Amino acid sequence: MERDVHDYLASHLAELEPGLTLHEDGVEYQTDAGRIDLLAIDTDQQLVAIEIKAGKAGDRALGQLLGYVGCLSCQETIKRQIRGILVAAGFDNRVVYACKSLPNVKLMKYTLSFTFGEIT
Repeated sequence: MERDVHDYLASHLAELEPGLTLHEDGVEYQTDAGRIDLLAIDTDQQLVAIEIKAGKAGDRALGQLLGYVGCLSCQETIKRQIRGILVAAGFDNRVVYACKSLPNVKLMKYTLSFTFGEIT
């Protein structure tokens, strides 16, 4: 499931936020803190680390995203604002409360829907 959301968002970033585009080598972007699911650039040329979780995202997912944002902000070659988006089907309450004090982190909830068509 996570891979499906990942693959979909890699080619539909504007559905998360208008104007988002994939950074060069932005799929599974390697950092010292690990691999960022997707690295994007917004309309203000800010870098946006996107972490995707299947199901509900907890403290660990937020910590992972913050690690990526911190790592990118420490790279000498990057002189831009860094922010993060955590994408999941739901979020622990503590994650929601924590993000209220993190202006550079946004939570995005996805929902799935299925349509069925008769083949035979």
